[in-house]
Amino acid sequence: MPRQIRFPKTKRERAMSAQLAALNERLEVIERRHCKLQNTVEALGREAGVSVGSPCSHCDESYMLIKNGHMYCPHCGHRRTM
Repeated sequence: MPRQIRFPKTKRERAMSAQLAALNERLEVIERRHCKLQNTVEALGREAGVSVGSPCSHCDESYMLIKNGHMYCPHCGHRRTM
């Protein structure tokens, strides 16, 4: 198989590569932070006797919290029994 020749990147290609690398780094930081926050919320829920359920079907801005047979959304206040 012939060896592929790689020409030097243009200024635009270098800028796009740098931007892509920066976005990739930001995404990795956000994913790590998200995992930490998720672990913290789950632990707080266990300590308070509350479970985290599915996303709210009413506003889709928060997860439903489950306690004592009831589900409620902390964002919009939507409630329902289980």
